[in-house]
Amino acid sequence: MWRIITIPFALVLLIAGAILAPTPIPVGVPMMALAIFLLIGSSKFALRSVRRLRRRWQGLDRALTALETRTAGTIARTFKRSRPHRPR
Repeated sequence: MWRIITIPFALVLLIAGAILAPTPIPVGVPMMALAIFLLIGSSKFALRSVRRLRRRWQGLDRALTALETRTAGTIARTFKRSRPHRPR
């Protein structure tokens, strides 16, 4: 039941954040971070997609790594779960 509510809400946040990101007051960036956090926590497909995007785009990977270090607890653990698996 929780996923039925969370996933559409997170998608709306993501779209609204993308629209508001280029505004002078960057309200969209925290909205997109919250949306990604909710999607990673509620959907395995979203988790795999974010891993793939982090592997492909180093800028996104650096931004999410910065969020990992600046947050604590559940938020940091959720973003760490989305780290790409890199060969050693």
